Amino acid sequence: MIDWRPIQKRLGLTPDGIDGRNTYTALFAFMAGRAPDDVLRSIGNSAAVHLPTYGMDKPQRLAWLLAETANETGSFTRFDENLNYSAEALVRTWPSRFTPASAPLYARKPEQIAEKAYGGRMGNDAPGDGWKYRGRGMLQLTGKDNYVRYDRRLGLGLDTNPEAAAIPALSLLIALEFYQLGKVMDRVDVGDLAGARKITNGGSIGLDHVKSLYAKAMGVLS
Repeated sequence: MIDWRPIQKRLGLTPDGIDGRNTYTALFAFMAGRAPDDVLRSIGNSAAVHLPTYGMDKPQRLAWLLAETANETGSFTRFDENLNYSAEALVRTWPSRFTPASAPLYARKPEQIAEKAYGGRMGNDAPGDGWKYRGRGMLQLTGKDNYVRYDRRLGLGLDTNPEAAAIPALSLLIALEFYQLGKVMDRVDVGDLAGARKITNGGSIGLDHVKSLYAKAMGVLS
């Protein structure tokens, strides 16, 4: 269980021990390094509703959520995948999809990059699906199969309205559902942060940054 009073004191809030929307908004603002704004308040409201339901009742679990989502969204400023890659970045990011010879043809062309990178896989079987079902939200939900899967679980209309996955408050719910389905917090509970990152990311990209953010979050939560 989390003792909220000392956390609220560290955040400069009235220590009433209630993990409501103001406390969560302050936590996300702390991780973002800026004052609460409309985006952070919407996430805070969503957190107050959904975090207790998903068992975010341990400091390390909440710290991981804060760290990984802050990493994936550029401190909660970007909820739609930035595909404006240079040729060099394309080869580095998708070496199986782009070669030094082909990458310049796609560089700085986000829609074409999405089609090349994501088309023909992850359920993207129609022209335009790579771009339509590109990465969105706090954990970069990607691919038609995943949009359909989480729509069936949450009933958010993601299959026909994929843009909804980029709404900050909804993207938090999707992230929590992903963590539950993937048993990510089981890895966090035993201190296996690399394992937790692998479930989410498929590898270790960004792990060092997530770990630094995790330490920042634990500094206020423990």
